[in-house]
Amino acid sequence: MTDISPDAIIECLRKVLNRDLTQDSDIFDAGVDSLAVLRCRALLKERTGVKVPGHVFFEGRTPARIADLMGARHAGG
Repeated sequence: MTDISPDAIIECLRKVLNRDLTQDSDIFDAGVDSLAVLRCRALLKERTGVKVPGHVFFEGRTPARIADLMGARHAGG
């Protein structure tokens, strides 16, 4: 299984939003909305083969935290 890194999330969000983010950027303050989450999820699935649940974006709010939540999810936590 492919891990999803904060950099992979940033790359997808950069493509969707056309703006730079850091690992600690609050994605919603940066302009992410539910449509952007859907587009980013689709890109991540296409690039990594991993299906990222939408709620992970809303709970995580930053690329670093989203990646942490995905790691915990795949580890069974």
